[in-house]
Amino acid sequence: MTYEVRMPVLSQSMIQGRVVEWLLKEGDQVNKGALLVIVESDKATHELEAAQGGILHKILVEAGAEVDVNTPIAIIADADEHGFTPEAKTVAPIAPVGTPTIASAPASGGRRPVSPAAKRLAHELGIDLALVTGTGEDGLITEKDLRNFAGQHAAPAPTENEDAQVIPLIGQRGRIAERMALSRRTAADVTTVMDVDMQRVSALHSATKFSYTAYVTWATAQALREFPLLNAWLADDRILVKRAIHMGVAVAIEGALVVPVLRNADGKSVGEIDREINDLGAKARAGQLTPDDMKGSTFTLSNSGVYGSLLFTPIINLPEVAVLGMGKVADAAVVRQGQVVVSKVMYLCLSYDHRAVDGALAVQFLQAVKRHLEQPE
Repeated sequence: MTYEVRMPVLSQSMIQGRVVEWLLKEGDQVNKGALLVIVESDKATHELEAAQGGILHKILVEAGAEVDVNTPIAIIADADEHGFTPEAKTVAPIAPVGTPTIASAPASGGRRPVSPAAKRLAHELGIDLALVTGTGEDGLITEKDLRNFAGQHAAPAPTENEDAQVIPLIGQRGRIAERMALSRRTAADVTTVMDVDMQRVSALHSATKFSYTAYVTWATAQALREFPLLNAWLADDRILVKRAIHMGVAVAIEGALVVPVLRNADGKSVGEIDREINDLGAKARAGQLTPDDMKGSTFTLSNSGVYGSLLFTPIINLPEVAVLGMGKVADAAVVRQGQVVVSKVMYLCLSYDHRAVDGALAVQFLQAVKRHLEQPE
């Protein structure tokens, strides 16, 4: 039996993926569940397992190439099957900005030995390892080989009037840029801001050590129960109001932003949410998030306050209809019973797609989040 290995859909925002490295070569025996290829989405890098056993009959998309999701990237066939070569859309490997594109790579004849440091550097520089000659033992590609290759194919030195470091907008960073630009081009986005008295939550935070993000996630999930139209996707000419509340919580990692998902967040306590956010954050920073960890969010929360931001205008995570941004919790003057006192205050910033959500509804939802935070008991 023959089957196609296809570029998977690893997140709801993924349009294209990049083949980073083949872990087997053509002609190798493939066992079901064996690691086959490393691919990169707009969110993270993933190791794909073979769904069935057989022979790796044909690699259709070489390392370094980007293709649309669901594009065939390889063929696995039984040992007695031959000649099955369906067409697949392939894209030439991407070279860093300012470097000449090399049309053909030398045939590797299989997976080349690469040191871990060289593999990381190749990923950072966007270099196709198939183009690099290893000088280490048994042809091992080293970090020095990568730097020599990068130097030989470097962009022209900047002139006196363009003194700048060139960072190619490719790979994961390029796909994030494309998704953000698509959101801005597509959504009729509006942002509304509301201040929240966080004095009671601050006291609970000091006692429990649960993060402010956990409290805001909990309050948002409760408000989404009351205003389900904010817990929706916009797909063409339809609004898909989701029954389950799956909260995406943005996590900053080096060079990117990932959004792992808390399933059924409205049914969890603040403590449960806090533990899950910590676990997912640790997996994100270790590069261990799975596709399932990042699929299916119905509403996203982003916290720039952890870096000291007072407020901001978050960009909607398509196809969701809204995103909530939280600023820092800081001392501010508030009026209570006619008296000016110092309290803990935070700004909530709700960006919503006006095609699906009316302004009045958006403000009412934000008021509900505020109420749950100001009266957490």
